[in-house]
Amino acid sequence: MSSLLPTSNISSIENHIRFYRTALKSNLEVTIHSLSASHLKMHSLLHPFGANQKEVDFSALIYSLNRLPKIIDEAEKIILGQSPEVFEKAGYKNVANWKEVKSKSRRRVAHFNSQKNILAYFIASVSDIDDITNTLIALQTEWNKFNQIFHKYYSLYSLFKKDLESDNFYKKLKVSPKDWQTFISSLGPNWDRKLKKIYKSPLNLKIQLLSASWLNYTKSTQKWWKNIATIVAPVFHISRQEIYFVSSNNHSLLNAFTGFPLAHQFEILSNLKTEHPSLYQIWNQIQSKESLLNPNDFIYFVSKYFLSDPQVKKEYLSFQKKLGILTIPNANYLDITAQIFPIKNLVKSKYLDSRLKIKNHLKIDKSNSLIFNVDYPLGFAAYHLLTEVMENVKNIKGVYILGKAAALNSEVGDIQIPRLVFDEHTQNSYLFKNCFSDFFPYINNQGSILTNQKAVSVLGTFLENKSLLNYYFKNNITVIEMESGPYLSAVTESCYDQQSPKNTIVDLNSCPFDLGIINYTSDTPYSSLQNLGDSNLGISGIEPVTLGSLAILQRIINLEESKSL
Repeated sequence: MSSLLPTSNISSIENHIRFYRTALKSNLEVTIHSLSASHLKMHSLLHPFGANQKEVDFSALIYSLNRLPKIIDEAEKIILGQSPEVFEKAGYKNVANWKEVKSKSRRRVAHFNSQKNILAYFIASVSDIDDITNTLIALQTEWNKFNQIFHKYYSLYSLFKKDLESDNFYKKLKVSPKDWQTFISSLGPNWDRKLKKIYKSPLNLKIQLLSASWLNYTKSTQKWWKNIATIVAPVFHISRQEIYFVSSNNHSLLNAFTGFPLAHQFEILSNLKTEHPSLYQIWNQIQSKESLLNPNDFIYFVSKYFLSDPQVKKEYLSFQKKLGILTIPNANYLDITAQIFPIKNLVKSKYLDSRLKIKNHLKIDKSNSLIFNVDYPLGFAAYHLLTEVMENVKNIKGVYILGKAAALNSEVGDIQIPRLVFDEHTQNSYLFKNCFSDFFPYINNQGSILTNQKAVSVLGTFLENKSLLNYYFKNNITVIEMESGPYLSAVTESCYDQQSPKNTIVDLNSCPFDLGIINYTSDTPYSSLQNLGDSNLGISGIEPVTLGSLAILQRIINLEESKSL
């Protein structure tokens, strides 16, 4: 890292990163156990009790289980590669035909071979290597610790089952009933079998990195783009369009643009009243003004239950098709869904969110521009993705990033708008004019809107410790996330006649397109015991997410209205 950071704060993190990255360059199997010592020396914020052999770090264990496929307990070896060709060259043929497996809280293409007990990951950037490696270390560390503690207190598994959920049991394991239930949920439907497996045998995972070349990351992103271009070709030539690039999620822009959940409010609330009475009570509080949550935001949030019905899904897709909205699922091995919204069809949307204001319907109706929205990637994959888009699109009109972050000076649900981003990947500090510093036309009823903030894009969720966090805070860096820095590295290459530099200050105030970043606070490591990066915002997060999406849409509407016909 750059001289901005004191060596005493980062040496353990730097040493660990260097340790596992150089080990994985061998292209041969590496045991997770051999990488654990340097991981524990970091004293990671996400793994605070890792080195304590007398106590299971349930927060780290739950975090890891939620970010790995449910079959992880069946795996003996994890292999990382960038394409089918990379796997085949290493002797793993037809990996894409293995069983596809998903994780609860991490989007990543993975396949499992149950005969050889091999889990294969398709990686999109170096961030995937950092994330997977440290998640596996945390899982194995806590799994094996749990195994030892199990045997310390219970000579037979049946004795454990008999003691399960007694007050004495919770005291022995130093876990609250709530955290235990969260842990059971993270194990999945077969939790009983997995608990027995933890009791019976420790993990001894191995990991193998087949390839991590810059060229192969670029090839993967190129294929992702070609897949999109091929699918939309019957409608238009995507590379010849003017687009506004948005990195957010695949539901908030869709909700505001289509208003489909609002059109079905009666059915949604009727279902809620019978199936989810506690949520229906919140609706009553909104109606009686006891809750400040906007009614539309609540309907958007609870519509997930309604939209899970196959027939409703089919109707929704038909509704989107009428508005010209295209959704392109991930390509074979880059799990990033893209959506395309024709801006001209905003005026045709009968249930457009009422908070969006269109003053000049004629200009919007004649717009040929598109919104290109991606389900935000992890870490440095953002650089590869935006670079690919900018290299292939005729004209980028705006780049807008909406994502969650940990904040050191606010509460969950607050909105953070940065003017500076320090990137741990490049060691660059990016200065830029954030359009939302002067333009945010909505009030956050449930929290604050903090402009002119300083942010840091970190290497990974596990790769931060308390001393480094304190140092950032002392230097007024209060927003911690993973994508803005890589995105701004890509933006830099649209402003200068060279690739993004390193270890310097980059001035992006002359960026040739509109640029805006909105972060919403999901974690507050200074004011809670909540795991950094592991919160489930639920209903407390719907307002800042929706307001961020509305601000982006309104910004685009205003820019289109200001154009000459």
